[in-house]
Amino acid sequence: MTTTTKTWHKIIKRHHDYRGKMIELNLKIEEAMKEYLKTIGETEDFTIRFEDSGVVHLDCNGDLFDLEQIGDFCDVFNLTLIINNRTLVENHMEDNTKIRTKYLFTTHNVKEKQEKE
Repeated sequence: MTTTTKTWHKIIKRHHDYRGKMIELNLKIEEAMKEYLKTIGETEDFTIRFEDSGVVHLDCNGDLFDLEQIGDFCDVFNLTLIINNRTLVENHMEDNTKIRTKYLFTTHNVKEKQEKE
C-alpha cells in the first residue's frame, strides 16, 4: 500500500471526527432511554449503556417494569429483548429480599439474522 503521511493524517482525523459524533449520539440515546424509563419505571436505581454496535445493557436493583412496559420500551426505541436475567436473594437473618435484574437488548432484528443463517 503506497500512501503518504498526509493521507493517514486525514484518515485518522476523519475517524476521530466520526468517533466523536458517535459518542455524542450514544449519549443522546442513553439520555432519552433514561428519561423514558424514569417516567414508566418502578425504580430509578438502574444503569443503562448504549453501545456502537446497537446493543443496550440495562441493569437495575429491584423490578424496573412489567412485561407490557418492556414491550413499550422496545417499541419506542426499536429494540429486541435478547436476555433477561432476574436474581432474587433472600436474607432470612435480616428478613429482606434483594432483586437484581439485567436486560440485554439489540437494535438489530435477531429473527432476520437467524433466518439468513
